[in-house]
Amino acid sequence: MQYIVVIEKLDGERVQKEFSNYREALCCATDYRRVKQSKILKEKTIVNEFYY
Repeated sequence: MQYIVVIEKLDGERVQKEFSNYREALCCATDYRRVKQSKILKEKTIVNEFYY
């Protein structure tokens, strides 16, 4: 199963990354030192959203 993480960094840059498992996607999405907001998607459905 593929998880896609859409990240908006603190400098405003948007990045999209793919992960094979939820745990890795969650670690990337919740890195509050680098991330302003993020979304985890699974099959084009939002699983989680984070705002810092």
